[in-house]
Amino acid sequence: MANNRPRYEEALNRGAMYSSREMWKDAFGAYRVAIAEFPKEPAPYAGLGEACLGLKQLDKALECFKLAAKYSRGDITYLKKVADIQERQGQLHDAAKTYTAVGEFLLRQRKLDDAIGNWERAIRLDSNLLGPHRRLAMIFQRQNKKRDAVREYLAIARILQTQGDNKKALQMCQAALRLDPENKDVLTAVDLIRHGEAAYAEPAPEETIVPGISEEEQAEADALTETVRQMAAIFEAEAKNQPEHPVQPLSNDPVDVARRLAQEQVAEEIFREEDESDMAGSGLSKLERDALLGQAVDFESRGQVDDAISCYEKAIGGGLRMPAAFFNLALLYLDRADLPKAKRAFGHAVKDNNYKEASRLAFTRAQQAA
Repeated sequence: MANNRPRYEEALNRGAMYSSREMWKDAFGAYRVAIAEFPKEPAPYAGLGEACLGLKQLDKALECFKLAAKYSRGDITYLKKVADIQERQGQLHDAAKTYTAVGEFLLRQRKLDDAIGNWERAIRLDSNLLGPHRRLAMIFQRQNKKRDAVREYLAIARILQTQGDNKKALQMCQAALRLDPENKDVLTAVDLIRHGEAAYAEPAPEETIVPGISEEEQAEADALTETVRQMAAIFEAEAKNQPEHPVQPLSNDPVDVARRLAQEQVAEEIFREEDESDMAGSGLSKLERDALLGQAVDFESRGQVDDAISCYEKAIGGGLRMPAAFFNLALLYLDRADLPKAKRAFGHAVKDNNYKEASRLAFTRAQQAA
């Protein structure tokens, strides 16, 4: 009968012992016993994957680590194994997508250098992936690494042009020119796009067929491949509803509640995918606004109020119309006792009902304290 915990633990221990001795067939059998008891636990799939690697069965190892990643809800260790095997098997597009997902998880853990490393590895494997180029452009601009940011904007423009989206491609070139107005490479790219350089779209990759398994198992394998490809987006959505750290007692003061909501909404805006509404007008691109929002959040967390104000102002001047951003900016103006500017910013924030009461209360308190 399944769900026998002692039998499961004993099988796991035997599997680990056999693996440490490189007795791969015995380890394989032990981990299969553990899976039979608890088929949705990640550890035995990971152990089975290691045994398959030892037996030189890369296809089976890949599917095992995909299952481990799935049932662990995206453990980075397992995702890295998936990416490594995909790369070794020449599945470079899939490996690049997996490294991109790993980068997303690392970013949420605030391991920025590791995230950058995974995104750079992703674009080395598949230079036509927009996701990692976008993340790198945002991060490099946020870090004021202009040359690196310009390089990524140009890469994004090239990809968009090959997809036939010259309007967005030109917008990316304009973003690069705002960072480096005299850059000859950017000016050349603008000229090529405006004169309609021929575009060639990359064909979609075919699903990898794993030999020696049934149609039902293949369907599961294909579904898992798609799961890994979309892992970053899935867990990004889930992260909005799950706290990263143990929850501490929170203030119920309306201003504090609104401040927390505004911070959450600004963070969500940075991770939101670009859509057609972001193309309206001639302001900054979404990537540029996101970089400024990230800088604003960083400065605010370090108590650099004037720098945070400057970043919010630039983002808003570039077309950002988020009530949450206006609310954060208004509170920063209050920190500088600039009531006229705070009043104007609150006037935009109250267009969202979530900020009406808090805006009125915060401004009233500031007037009384003046």
